[in-house]
Amino acid sequence: MKRPGGKIALLVFSSAVLPGLGHALLGRKARGVAFFAVVLATCLVGLFMEPGNLSAATYAYGRTYLLVAAIMQLLLVLDVFERASGRRA
Repeated sequence: MKRPGGKIALLVFSSAVLPGLGHALLGRKARGVAFFAVVLATCLVGLFMEPGNLSAATYAYGRTYLLVAAIMQLLLVLDVFERASGRRA
């Protein structure tokens, strides 16, 4: 189902602000909660590994986890855009 441009922009913006929110607003609440939990957990693991402390043995892993969380978030935004514009069911 194709939506008007303003509605698509609102869904994409909401997904960019909070992982999973765009999916929840599309009616896929369980999927939205799952995505939120996965991105949040990945981000928290990365933060606990002290990515800013170059002397920590795990700083490279922390940065990698944060990068993966950011990539997942970007892919979720793109997924919301595709679903809202009717390109994917």
